[in-house]
Amino acid sequence: MCRKVSQGALVARGRTFPKTHDLLALNSLAAQAGIVVPIEPAELGPLSDAAVLARYPGDRPTLGEAREALEVAKAGRRFVRRLLGLK
Repeated sequence: MCRKVSQGALVARGRTFPKTHDLLALNSLAAQAGIVVPIEPAELGPLSDAAVLARYPGDRPTLGEAREALEVAKAGRRFVRRLLGLK
């Protein structure tokens, strides 16, 4: 979800981006486009990892980690919706 949020912000500014799940890289591209995402980079790294690792058996996040990741993703979605003028 957060990957799509970052990509949506970049599209809104007419920027291209690589196919990646690396939210830190997407955040860096957003910053270069003048988009200041109100999510700490320290929160984006674990969210990137969770998005990839959760796809494979045996490496599932804890319930607490999943809840934390969901809150970060929701914050990112709210930010981009405001950036795009959506409610």
